[in-house]
Amino acid sequence: MKARLSRFRLSWAALLLAFATACFASPAAATPCTGICFTPGDYSITTLHKGLLRNYLVHVPASYTGRTAVPLLLDFHGFSKDASNERQWSGQLAESDRRGFIAVWPNGVSLSWNAYGCCFLGDALNIDDVSFNRAIIAAMKAYANIDGDRVFVTGISNGGGMAQRMACEAADLIRAAVSVSYPLNRETCSPARPIGMWEIAGTADTTISYDGNTAPLGLPNDLAGIPLGVQGARASLAAWKRILGCSDDLYREQLPDGSHYAGSRFEEYRNCNGGVRTGLVSIANGGHVLYNGYTELGSNPDKAPIDVAPYIWDHFFNL
Repeated sequence: MKARLSRFRLSWAALLLAFATACFASPAAATPCTGICFTPGDYSITTLHKGLLRNYLVHVPASYTGRTAVPLLLDFHGFSKDASNERQWSGQLAESDRRGFIAVWPNGVSLSWNAYGCCFLGDALNIDDVSFNRAIIAAMKAYANIDGDRVFVTGISNGGGMAQRMACEAADLIRAAVSVSYPLNRETCSPARPIGMWEIAGTADTTISYDGNTAPLGLPNDLAGIPLGVQGARASLAAWKRILGCSDDLYREQLPDGSHYAGSRFEEYRNCNGGVRTGLVSIANGGHVLYNGYTELGSNPDKAPIDVAPYIWDHFFNL
C-alpha cells in the first residue's frame, strides 16, 4: 500500500491511519482530533477496502485549525472521469477555501460508480461503493474535527447517481445531497431518516435525458453497466416527494435567463417529513455538463445561468 504523492502530500503515519480507519473505524462524534490530525493542505489517500485498492483526494482549507467542527463534502466524478477532474471543474475546491469545509473527491473503480443503473464496471461488478464512501466519512471524522450534522454529498452524471444512492443508503451519516445531471433512477428507496435531496438538470441533456427514456427493443434499462433506459428528472423529483412524504405544495422560482437559458426554474417541496426539502433546478437548454468554466469538450464555458457550486451551498447546504 502506498500513497500517490505527485501534487499531494500525506505522511506515512497518516497513511497508516487512513488504512486502519477505512477497515475498522466506526463513525465518530465531532470532537477535536487528538491523534494524527489533518492540517491545511492537499492529500491523496490510498487504502484497501474490501480487497480493492481505493483512492480519494482531500482538501483541507487554510482556515482549518481543528478547534472548531467543520462541514464535510464528498464530491463524486462522472463516468470516464476521475477525482482530479472533478476537483478541477466542479467549483467545490474554491468553495472549500471560501466557506471552510473539508472537501473529498473519491475515485470510483475503473472511472465508474455503482449508482442505480449506471455505470460500467462499478455497476456491472456491483462494487460496494456505498460502504467505501461510508468508510471515507469515518476516516475524515477520525483525523479531522468534522461536524457530523453537516456531512454532504454531490456529484455529476454517474457521480450524481452515486450521490442519489448515498442519500438512499447512507442517510444516517449524510444531511443532504445534490445530484447534477442524474436522476434517482428508481421509484423508491428507504433512507434511514429524512434527508434533503435536490437535482440540477439540463433540459437539452443528450447524455441523460431530462425527460427520461425507455430501453429500445425490449432490452433492460441497465445492460452490463450501460444505462439504456433512464428515469426523467421530473419523475425523479416525484419519487423523492413520495419517499420523503412531502405535501403537494410546490414552491416555484424563475432563474436568471443568462445568455441562452430563458425559462430556467427552481421547484421545491418544502413540507416534507422531518422538515427536509427536495427539489429540482431545471436549466432550460442546458446540456449534460453544467459546471460553468468547464472547457474540456471545447464548448462554451457558460454552461448555466447559475454557478453550480456556490448555488448548492447558498440554497441547499446552508444548514
